[in-house]
Amino acid sequence: MAGGRLSDRIRVQRMVREGSTITGWADLELTPGVPLVLWADMNETPGGDTTVGGRQEAARQATIRLRATMPAYQVEASDRIVARGAVWKIRGAPAQSEARADVLVIACEEWVQPPDFGD
Repeated sequence: MAGGRLSDRIRVQRMVREGSTITGWADLELTPGVPLVLWADMNETPGGDTTVGGRQEAARQATIRLRATMPAYQVEASDRIVARGAVWKIRGAPAQSEARADVLVIACEEWVQPPDFGD
């Protein structure tokens, strides 16, 4: 996996909606009561600066590689990932790796101030 060891555990969360209103985030569960936790190879890169709430903050970017399994294919661009003590927003839909057909690649950016929906 291009030197990756699948040594990071990531948790996938999905928006909770009540009607057309987003009320929070909850762990994605493919089996009721069992949160989706995947082993991944997560490579962080220092990003540039971003403006959050009118102030400059450093942004970290990451590339997450997952084994292309049925649970991994359930991850959507609107989900978020919790890993390494941070919340990561997904920058685009998971895509198949150009180098290996059995690997999905997800581009992420640390969510410096995740939206607070009361969760």
